[in-house]
Amino acid sequence: MKKIKTRFLVLGLSMLSSFTLLSSCVNNDDTAITEPTRYTAQDIKSYSDLFDIFWTTMDQRYVYFYEQKRRDGMDWSAIYKEYSPKFKALKTFGRSTDNDKEVNEDFLKAKQYFEEIIDPIIDRHFNVQIALPATSNGVNFTATFYGGMISEEPANRYPFVMKYGYMRSRLVPNSFNSVNYALGGYLSSNPDIYYFSFAQFSLSQNYQINLNDKYLNPDEGNGLVLTAERIDNSALLNTITNLETRKKVRDFTVNILNQWNAFPKSADVTAFHDEIAKFKSTEIVSDQFTSVAQNALTKSRSLVDYLSASTYSSVTTTETIPYLNWFITEMNTHVTWGYRLPQFQDAAVAVINRGPLYKQFLNPLHKGDIKKIIIDLRGNGGGAVVDARFFSDRFITKNEVFAYQRTKEGDGRFNYTPWVEAKTNPHKFGIPAHIPITILTDKGSASMSEITTLMLKSQGNDVVSVGDYSAGATAGLGGSDDFNGGTRDVIAGRLTFYMPLLAMKNAKGEVIEGIGVKPDIYVTPPTNEELIAMQTSPTTFVDRVLNEAIKYLSSK
Repeated sequence: MKKIKTRFLVLGLSMLSSFTLLSSCVNNDDTAITEPTRYTAQDIKSYSDLFDIFWTTMDQRYVYFYEQKRRDGMDWSAIYKEYSPKFKALKTFGRSTDNDKEVNEDFLKAKQYFEEIIDPIIDRHFNVQIALPATSNGVNFTATFYGGMISEEPANRYPFVMKYGYMRSRLVPNSFNSVNYALGGYLSSNPDIYYFSFAQFSLSQNYQINLNDKYLNPDEGNGLVLTAERIDNSALLNTITNLETRKKVRDFTVNILNQWNAFPKSADVTAFHDEIAKFKSTEIVSDQFTSVAQNALTKSRSLVDYLSASTYSSVTTTETIPYLNWFITEMNTHVTWGYRLPQFQDAAVAVINRGPLYKQFLNPLHKGDIKKIIIDLRGNGGGAVVDARFFSDRFITKNEVFAYQRTKEGDGRFNYTPWVEAKTNPHKFGIPAHIPITILTDKGSASMSEITTLMLKSQGNDVVSVGDYSAGATAGLGGSDDFNGGTRDVIAGRLTFYMPLLAMKNAKGEVIEGIGVKPDIYVTPPTNEELIAMQTSPTTFVDRVLNEAIKYLSSK
């Protein structure tokens, strides 16, 4: 089976603990600096220009040069001295006067040079896409470069979709499962061990229940709320000359308004609000809560259909149509924006659809029913940092330093802020006491998976990681046009960087970028034959990493 190299992306990764920018460690050079984002396509007319802008952007923004120098002796100035003449020697740049054969030869050389320069980069989040001229008529080929692209032979991994295939049948019946996101339940073979795995750190986005205190509760005087008084003052109503017709259509529409207004004050909505209050103080999703949410949702969907023309058939005449069109528009504003019915319905749907994760995992975890757990992060390439608050913190029982972080401070190559502690923080509704935990990792465990592993391993000796080294992609990502370090911008129309803002090292002071979190119990990666068995024979596939985790937990 062919091995495929994969890059890891995260969504909005930033520092897990705030810090104050202190005085710089190294002073900036007293030279004029051009911000990378100020370069334009007009600044690149040759391979030499392309290399200069690439080198300068890296020089100003890359956060691991000090570690690169200590680990492999990389001297960024020496890189310039070595490769600047090589790029200057490339005579073509896709101009109409260039020869296609020579353009292609230069393209291949430039690609090789960039590979040689970037391959040693230790930052496993980092990549840069560079548009290189491929022909003399302006066609570019965009090549992607990243650390280890030449020198590293990637290890096989355990993709979530394959794990889902064979783990689903190994959990007790009616376990929590969502094909694309998560899988959790007690192991059939070891019913005292709970297993949980998910595809990426997007749990808060896909499963967190966020509720307002009240719904369908506009403030008094809300201008978007329709009232009987506004109906009586409607100019279109009062243009109806037939008084009997006017009264009939007026009473009909006021009745529709009153019918709808009865719902926000109904027992169903009151019960929903009562359950919200309980949830906010306990985070428990009970059967009663989901039942109440379903009842209220069903009632909301069966209210009078004020948008349908057939609803008004008994009062529709040529004379009443202008008023009825006005009423329908105002009624829709009243419901949609005045009372914000869609927001209420979304909240009810969230309780119904997202409740199972709370009922089957988060609530028993907090109650203390789960005594041992396997958290399977193999193949999980990271995701949103907010999941640390929603998920990872639930396994934290004490405040501990789990890592250190720093960023650039100014444009100097070694101009950094001091390393600042990143500390764990127990979740209000997390585990009540420390429990034996195994974390499964492989080379597909990146970014938030690694940060979560570091967080949990700071809690005590009963937290053990099993499997292969993780990816070594711990650096924190910021947004576009980051200040002093990192960038995710398109520079001069040709270079698209994916460069982290923050550097990280573990609690022991070791930079593990490009190395990964060392497992406490090492298990060799799956063979090609095992990868095939995962997919084709899920019921008989033997997961060696899982077995080691079970063996460890069974001893506790």
